[in-house]
Amino acid sequence: MNESCPNCGAELYEGQQFCRRCGSPVGAAAGGEAPTQLFQGGPQAGAPAPVAGTVPLGGGARTEGVAAQRPTEYHPPASQQTSALVGEPFGSRPLAVGGTMPPPARKSRAGQWFVALLAVFVLGAGLAAAAAFLWWRAAHTGAVVRVVKTGPPAVPAVPAVPPVPDMPEIPGDLGERIRAALKEHGVPLPLDESGAVVSGDDTTITRTFDLNSDASFTAHVVSGNVTVVGSDDADETVVKVVKHGGSVEQRAATQVLAAESEEGVMLVSPGAGGPVSVSYEITVPRRGLHKLELSAQKGDIKVGGFEGELNLNVTNGNVSVASDGAVRSRVVNGRTSVTYSGRHEEAQEFSVVNGDLEVSLPGEPAVDLKAASTNGRVEVDGDLPLKYDKVGRKVEGELGGGGAPLSVKTVNGNIRIKQ
Repeated sequence: MNESCPNCGAELYEGQQFCRRCGSPVGAAAGGEAPTQLFQGGPQAGAPAPVAGTVPLGGGARTEGVAAQRPTEYHPPASQQTSALVGEPFGSRPLAVGGTMPPPARKSRAGQWFVALLAVFVLGAGLAAAAAFLWWRAAHTGAVVRVVKTGPPAVPAVPAVPPVPDMPEIPGDLGERIRAALKEHGVPLPLDESGAVVSGDDTTITRTFDLNSDASFTAHVVSGNVTVVGSDDADETVVKVVKHGGSVEQRAATQVLAAESEEGVMLVSPGAGGPVSVSYEITVPRRGLHKLELSAQKGDIKVGGFEGELNLNVTNGNVSVASDGAVRSRVVNGRTSVTYSGRHEEAQEFSVVNGDLEVSLPGEPAVDLKAASTNGRVEVDGDLPLKYDKVGRKVEGELGGGGAPLSVKTVNGNIRIKQ
């Protein structure tokens, strides 16, 4: 009956001294009866001669190879040169030649992940390529591409240029026709200056306008004076345009614009700034004209003997009015003089921003008078039945039993009322 290793239980054979699995001494070797001994110094008498290239053991001597050690070879330390069979079953591993087996290399975990990801990527790319090929094949199944060779595109024919028609002959009276059309629509045109009279520093142009009783006459002056006289003998409106100053050529270049329509006549003088000033002297029928509208940026306006409606606007200048009709006068910088007599049917109103205002009441006029000054005084000459306020800035009362309203007022100026 065979024996077992007392250490690992492996089966032992007859005469076996060491276990083939665990290497533990068994049999006689386990009882310390093995015929082993240490060599001391040189070889013993009767012992076999040492193998060439070796030295006897003892005294801490070590064995060395015959040939010199190559510097690139790896020699593990003596502490690691253990038997390859210790702890291994006999015959489970081959014996290493000249030393112990190096430990098996451990596979890197990162390498394993890289290989796995590479395999997944290759597999996905293959599937995508296969799907793209199937889609392309399905989309182009049965498609036939034909290449047709054609010549160069045809060049369109250039259309023939139509002949230029002959220019119509311009009528000699075209200018007059245009002027008449513009005049009919009330467009201001240069006033006809044929027959102008040149005397000294003045150039006078006289024009006559036939206006009915419902028409109006308007004059806008930039720099110059306007004088209006109402006459019982006048049947038409006569206008004298007087250009003053500068040379003859400069006065000729200073044109006055005139617009005529069924509603009336409008005259507009040129802008200020030059050496030439333009004034108007107007004669109108006393009762044959509906309205006069006059304005001046720099100049005086004087109206007398007119019984129609009167509108006056002056920026810098004086106003003088003796009219029986309705009046509305506004002055910014200047004086205003009013003559009021008899009995009127229409109201009259005069106002001045910076300047004085004077009212003359000859005879015994029938009027409802109101006078006021914001930053000035109201003075009354003679014995007139008027009511005064405490500070003398406001006066009012009925004269001659009362009549149409007469209102005069200033902002920065005085008012004087006299008979």
